[in-house]
Amino acid sequence: MPIINSVAASNVGNVRENNEDNFFLNGKTLDTSITGTAITSDQVDSGLFAVCDGMGGEEHGETAAVIAVDTLNEYYHQILEENTSFDEWLELYADEANARICAEIEKNGGKRMGTTFAVLYIQDQTAYISNIGDSRAYLFRNHQLTQLSKDHTQIRRLLDMGILTAEHAKTHPDRHKLTQHLGIFPDEMVIEAFAAEPMQIEGEDVFLLCSDGLTDMLEDQEIETILRQYASPQDTALELIAAALQSGGKDNVTVVVVKVCDLKESHKSTVPEKRKRPFSFFN
Repeated sequence: MPIINSVAASNVGNVRENNEDNFFLNGKTLDTSITGTAITSDQVDSGLFAVCDGMGGEEHGETAAVIAVDTLNEYYHQILEENTSFDEWLELYADEANARICAEIEKNGGKRMGTTFAVLYIQDQTAYISNIGDSRAYLFRNHQLTQLSKDHTQIRRLLDMGILTAEHAKTHPDRHKLTQHLGIFPDEMVIEAFAAEPMQIEGEDVFLLCSDGLTDMLEDQEIETILRQYASPQDTALELIAAALQSGGKDNVTVVVVKVCDLKESHKSTVPEKRKRPFSFFN
């Protein structure tokens, strides 16, 4: 079985007064009372990891992100023995988290709040990646960084249609407008998470989940350079946070770094067909 070392780190940034981000590291979530960079780690042979970026201002975005990770923690335990595919589990989770955030909106007199969501699940040497919004998931393999998630933004639509160039997208006024997030009422839009194709993990793979507080401050090439320079997940996470702060730190910044270690070739599994893979958090 592989050894998977993971680290989650979060910082309020240089501008914001409170941290509206949160993370999930096999049941561990962000303690927002910590000043400076909050960091936690874990070592497992499989696991569930996520980053959420709350929206709504004041404490509303923070509340939405907390609801998202708390619901994830609940589903993490409830579904242990269920024979459910990852896609089916994801749909159940997203519907419930969205419903709870919408209920909180109604409770607060209609004050809108929401959160993005990026998740990585590793089981039987297979990785499953999904996202809602613009929190991202990357894979660093063979010294190259690849984005695995899909941004749910107006800008991404314009880029896909060829209406906008990548250079113009960096400064476009609508670059932060989301087309999907948790906290949308069912009569307004159907929540549809993006799910990447399941992939077989390899030794020395590094997965990165992050809020846009990182990707707004650093180009992918800069992130790749840091991943090349640092071997340990903790050093990598701390350096990514430090680089984002040094580049301005205009938003909360949260990263989850997951490194696959000691993976034996003879134990690698075949990637199962999507939607047919039994899903449980234990081997």
